[in-house]
Amino acid sequence: MKKHILFTLTLVLFFSSLHAQHWCGAVQNQNKILENRPELKEEIEKKERFFNQLQKNQSEKRLGNEDPYIIPVVFHVIYEDEADNISLAQIEDQMRIINEDFARLNADTTNTPSVFAKYAGDTNIQFRLAKLDPDGHCTQGVTRTYSHETYKAAEQIKKLIQWSPKNYLNIWVVNKITFEVPGMENAVVLGYAQFPTLLNSSPKKDGIVLRGDRCGSVGTAAGHKGRTLTHEIGHWLNLIHIWGDKECGDDSVNDTPTAKDKNGSCPTFPWAQERCKKKVSNGQTIEQASGEMFMNYMDYTVGSCQNMFSLGQGERMRSAVRVFRSEIASDDNLVKTGTNDNYGAVTCAPIAEFRANNRFICSGDEVQYTNTSYNAKKENISSFEWVFEGGTPSHSTEENPAVVYNEHGIFKTSLKVSNQAGQYSLVKEAFLYVSKETAGIPAPYIQNFGTDVFANDNGFENWGRSASKDASWTQDASLSNKALKIRSGLFSKPGEKHMLVSPSFDLTNANETVTAYFDIAHAKRNGNSKDQLIVYVSSDCGKTWQKKWDKDTGELSTFGSGNVYVNYTPEPEHWDQFNINLSSFQGEENVKFKFEFFGKEGNWLYLDNFVITDRTTLELHSNSISELKLYPNPSKGDVTLEFELFENAEVELSLTNIYGAVIAQETRKLKATLNRVSLKDIKGDLSAGVYFVQLSHKNYKRIEKLIITN
Repeated sequence: MKKHILFTLTLVLFFSSLHAQHWCGAVQNQNKILENRPELKEEIEKKERFFNQLQKNQSEKRLGNEDPYIIPVVFHVIYEDEADNISLAQIEDQMRIINEDFARLNADTTNTPSVFAKYAGDTNIQFRLAKLDPDGHCTQGVTRTYSHETYKAAEQIKKLIQWSPKNYLNIWVVNKITFEVPGMENAVVLGYAQFPTLLNSSPKKDGIVLRGDRCGSVGTAAGHKGRTLTHEIGHWLNLIHIWGDKECGDDSVNDTPTAKDKNGSCPTFPWAQERCKKKVSNGQTIEQASGEMFMNYMDYTVGSCQNMFSLGQGERMRSAVRVFRSEIASDDNLVKTGTNDNYGAVTCAPIAEFRANNRFICSGDEVQYTNTSYNAKKENISSFEWVFEGGTPSHSTEENPAVVYNEHGIFKTSLKVSNQAGQYSLVKEAFLYVSKETAGIPAPYIQNFGTDVFANDNGFENWGRSASKDASWTQDASLSNKALKIRSGLFSKPGEKHMLVSPSFDLTNANETVTAYFDIAHAKRNGNSKDQLIVYVSSDCGKTWQKKWDKDTGELSTFGSGNVYVNYTPEPEHWDQFNINLSSFQGEENVKFKFEFFGKEGNWLYLDNFVITDRTTLELHSNSISELKLYPNPSKGDVTLEFELFENAEVELSLTNIYGAVIAQETRKLKATLNRVSLKDIKGDLSAGVYFVQLSHKNYKRIEKLIITN
């Protein structure tokens, strides 16, 4: 019997939107793993040879399913949208399904054809949600982590949280899985598992990644059967697909007929009796004339079609526990994880969590808070203690309070929950962004980030940034022109979003060419760098946002195609200017911008020179002063001087006659914005004649001729 050597780290399920079929990326993934870590090939081959021989010996001796194995399980729910924060009830439903499937207590066993039914059976493997976490604290066997990575989950999701894989089966529940293997970039992935042969060499990746809409059969998974996890646990316990991942291949189990390929949908029995008639695996105990076992959990038929593991598959999985995962099912570990039969029911202390119906509002608006605390049943939480900075009321003991914010600013919110087992406090800094309902800062607007834009006084012109234990948007004063900067390589949680929020702007008097400009400098650190910057615009205090600009790693880099492995500091030629057309917001009086940055392993990204103007083009400025305009000119003396400063500056204004004599001169400290100065404030009652107005800052000057008439 030719043995199938398994090199694969993970197996992937994904389906075609046209045919509802599933394909596997085993070969592609295997090539990627062996390319990155070729030393694993020999190790895995050796383990598989040993395991297959051991399984054969035990099968011949009928060393079977006497003692049950119990596997402690923890679900890590990774979510950003609340809909993906699936309920404990949905997780418990998934646990019910896998325990029924592995014990052959599923209600659809009667659908197993009689020729196969005698080979189907109880695997004698049970799964229980952990009741004690790695620190010995009471748990429901569920963790909840807020992360944007839920939308493109793969191996990086496991860096967010993992309990020891030698003590727990880790299951990460996500919104979407992006499988980064050539040829499968656009695949729709349902779930994947790491095989036990890599537990010792790759422990930080051990476990299963599962889409939330395939977790169980209720909640977000309503309409499905929850058998994606049944299939993936099979891989986690060293089962391979029934077609052996090649045409008429060998799955190393004797009581599953040889199959030519994966089957989709739900064929009619008997099925494909002739496809592998001449390629039957040695040792096969079922006549090939019976057809393929498409109702097996390790095929790719739909969940409602699947209903069995074979006895041989059960033996193989139990062997995998004994050989690779003996510690997880040991009596000591069951006690350690609270999954032993004698562990008494305990009320756990709650873990505080909450959400709001909107984090961006206008002053005077009401915010509805919702308690989403977990690790204890809601009915067992005895007290809620809320504190609302800037809110009315400022405190509440209700579970789901409503709060009004009358003053503008950026405010924190905190919640402490308690029960008989303990208490937990959570503080979310910079949680609520409240804008004035009245008109914002009038355009044009210039911000070169040369001063502290994150002042703590909740000033009208302040910028806001999301609170994080990681380094977020910060000012780099070491640059000659100063700038804001951020670096994903410093983030402890991949995918964590870092927001930079502008004050509100009044575009009432702007024309239809109004545009926002900003300068970016960025370099990739290495081939694993993945950064993304998105800019949103809102005209209703941030209650709703429109995505107006979006760049990923390759598009963000202004350094060129190379990488910068050391800390990146931009040269003047590295800066690129980008712009956003704001014509659709022309006439609005409360326009805000949100820069949202997230990524991993990146180098510094710099942001500078944020400008709102009617100009259709804007040069990258090495000088601090724009052109000087005088109007009306000629004039009878009522003249306005207009100019833009690109940094806060002390400027000199002077007036000379045609002979060069200085008639008036003064120095003013002005802000980085569009400035207008009345000539009468410098010198009144000018006689008719020709004059020159000079605007100076450092070594830079602007001079314009002025004509005064009677």
